[in-house]
Amino acid sequence: MAKPWEDLHTRISTDKEFQDAIAYKGLTCLEVHSGWCGPCLAVVPTLKKLHWDLVEERAAALQFVVCNSDRVDALKEYKDRSKPLFLIYRKGNKLTTVDGVSTTSLKSFIEENAPSKADVASED
Repeated sequence: MAKPWEDLHTRISTDKEFQDAIAYKGLTCLEVHSGWCGPCLAVVPTLKKLHWDLVEERAAALQFVVCNSDRVDALKEYKDRSKPLFLIYRKGNKLTTVDGVSTTSLKSFIEENAPSKADVASED
């Protein structure tokens, strides 16, 4: 059975997928969690709303990626977390970290920093 976030997130499980995800020219919001993390599921409705507001309505160049830190070696420092962690990247560079279920901070940062799809396309 699919998890609630799988319909809007890319799920990664290898170091190669991690590197590919963070290399995206727009913003990558990477949710890092342990597989048993209950509070991680608590943010799902907010992430769905963020996805809709920013990607669908405002055409932001933003992707949401979810990763179980128990499976990706590049994220082993975040293993066994009991709360979600959001790492925000652009073009392979980490811009910020939002620790815990601080969806207000996450939303504010994304709204202020996500380029439009048109801006990203013009960079090519």
